[in-house]
Order: sequence, then structure tokens, then C-alpha cells
Amino acid sequence: MAFTEGGEQRERRRMPQSMALDTRIQRTYKGKIIKQRIDRNQKSNVKRKYFKELKKEGLETTPQRHTRNSPDGDASGDADLSARPGRAPRSNPYEKLVRVRDEVKRQKEEERRRKNLEIQQVEKRRSDYMHERKEERKKYNARTKRGQPVLSNQIGSLLEKIKRG
Repeated sequence: MAFTEGGEQRERRRMPQSMALDTRIQRTYKGKIIKQRIDRNQKSNVKRKYFKELKKEGLETTPQRHTRNSPDGDASGDADLSARPGRAPRSNPYEKLVRVRDEVKRQKEEERRRKNLEIQQVEKRRSDYMHERKEERKKYNARTKRGQPVLSNQIGSLLEKIKRG
């Protein structure tokens, strides 16, 4: 029991049962948490009572910014927003990033295409060279029926080397 200024006795407010039980089970300090819970509950009670009083008086409890954009509100609120001078529409913050990413992607794709074309050209030149070399060797290694080398082929290949060099 607690005494008030007038000397009256009133019952002391007890701690909620669930919070007290919680501290007994865990054996850890929960004082600050319990105080915060009690404080939060008291604040919410004050708010609830305040809004009840506002409702009794017939005042609106919702802020003005919410009523302007409500679907059942008047259309003049929307017209006021769009009629403001000097307000440019806000740009997308990611638009530049997307543009840069697309540009980089396009450049990489072009680079990849160019490299593939180069590789194909190199492989074509190589295959042409290998084919010519194979034909040249075939002529150079050609033999007659008796196993002798064909001299006309050898002399022709030597003449080509002289012309090239």
C-alpha cells in the first residue's frame, strides 16, 4: 500500500505477471527491459485516451496529408499538386546507372563480336596455310614407279621459293 499527499491509502500498481515470471525463469537482469515495457504501455494508454477525447469532441484524428491523397477526397487537392510552378518531375535515381550498365554491356558485346571475327580470320588463314603446305609436301614426296623422286615437282618448288624470297 502507498500513501498519497492527502493521507489516503491506495493500492500499489503491481508488475505484470508475465514479466515477473520471465525474470524468475531466466535469472538475468531484466529491469531496464521491464521499465521500457511499462513506459511504452503508459504512453500508449495516454495516446489512446487522447484520441478518445478527440473523437468525443468530434475533431478529426487523421493528419491533413493523409486526407488530401485519399480516394474519396476532393479532386482539387490533386490539381493543386500538379499546378505547382517550378516543380520538375523527379528523375529515377537508377536511370543513369541502368544507362551506364547498358552502355558497358553493349561495348562488351561489340568487343566479343570483334574478337570472335578475328579468331575466325586467324583460323581461316591457318587452315589455308596448312592446306597449301600439305599439297606442297605431297608433290615434294611424290615418287615414280621405280621409287625415284619426281624431279619436276622438286625443281618447281625450289623455283617458287626463289620467287618468294
